[in-house]
Amino acid sequence: MFDFNNIIEFSHLYCVAICGFLVPMNVLASLQPIIFTVLHRPKKQINLMALVASFYALMIILHVGSWFIVGVVRIQTFILLLFASCSLITNIWAVSHGSSMRATIQFLQQFIVKIVKGITFQNQQIIPETK
Repeated sequence: MFDFNNIIEFSHLYCVAICGFLVPMNVLASLQPIIFTVLHRPKKQINLMALVASFYALMIILHVGSWFIVGVVRIQTFILLLFASCSLITNIWAVSHGSSMRATIQFLQQFIVKIVKGITFQNQQIIPETK
């Protein structure tokens, strides 16, 4: 028989190590489908990267679930659950609607450039030139 108690005990015993590994790997893996979508990479590569990133997100969800099973309800568990859920949603978005993701990222890029140029222009007007 498969014993879930050993898995839950392992998850609790090595919680810091598990989170210390899964969180950065999830961030890096979730950035890959986004970057591949923006760079117009083949759909097969985007799907593969999203699958890998979704694996890390699901592992985080299972880890958080092991804490919910024993009744540990803290802010850290909810933050990790939200983080993994956002990662899964982003991966699904990259796979299912890559064109809308590309358009949204391009819009955000243009918006940020306008804000930075506005701040730079205002700072140049505030600081007087001295010779």
